[in-house]
Amino acid sequence: MTQGPFRPGMVYQCKGAISEGGTIQALETRMAGQNMDQQGPGADKDSYNGNVVEGFPEPYFNTLPHYRFADVPLETPIPVMWWRSVYSSTNAFAFESFLDELAIEAGKDPLDFRRNHFMDPSWSPEKIRYHELADKLEQVSGWKARGKNSGYGVAITECFSSIVGQVVKVSKKADGKLTIDKVWAVMDCGWYVNPDIVKAQVEGSIIMALGAAINHETHFKDGKAVEQNFNTYKMPRITDTPEIEIHIMDNDEKAGGVGEPGLPPFTPALTNAIFDLTGKRIRKLPFVLEEV
Repeated sequence: MTQGPFRPGMVYQCKGAISEGGTIQALETRMAGQNMDQQGPGADKDSYNGNVVEGFPEPYFNTLPHYRFADVPLETPIPVMWWRSVYSSTNAFAFESFLDELAIEAGKDPLDFRRNHFMDPSWSPEKIRYHELADKLEQVSGWKARGKNSGYGVAITECFSSIVGQVVKVSKKADGKLTIDKVWAVMDCGWYVNPDIVKAQVEGSIIMALGAAINHETHFKDGKAVEQNFNTYKMPRITDTPEIEIHIMDNDEKAGGVGEPGLPPFTPALTNAIFDLTGKRIRKLPFVLEEV
């Protein structure tokens, strides 16, 4: 906890253009942060970070006419290394938050906006699965019937050859503070053997992502980590955990990962839900839920 390695901090700049028909015409992202592939001895410090697109669903590369992903490398004395879902955890927060902003700018429903960009001209079976996952997510979450006194947010990401979509519902308690009511998750990991293991991994990923979104934070002073133990480095407790409902898609696609892909979509789905309820955009993590 005090010596590291630590999860690297990342900063993103996103730009986009919307067509008159309400689709993405152009997308550009720039990622600034430490390259985890350059941490070992003898690493090539001048190499390009090819992980800038990690977490970005594959169909977007076919449906977006223009896109560019850039890497702005930087060095700090803080030792860093991989964290659950690696770059997808930070990339997804930037990608899916910005996609939500583009959907609002285009005047489109956020889930429909994503689903429309999953439509591939070839309509090959491996592409249809993205559309089917979005349909399933809409169905199980009651997306079209969501109420006015709650906020709903959606995010869909791809990681380790698995696709995961999540919807988060938030509302305000009697004292006006926010609470997370429920999370719906749909996992498409291809063929699988034990559904209980898949569900357990997704549940654990969501709780870990919850901690990273609203709890986990390490400060440094005089070259040392300030947080020394779990009394100051807060972890989510069972009382912080919302109801979680997991669904698994059934198909014969190649098996993908299940231990990490459930983490990336949670935080953007949460912050998109907060925007839906309050009109406030969260662009920095972690944040204090009760202070939003």
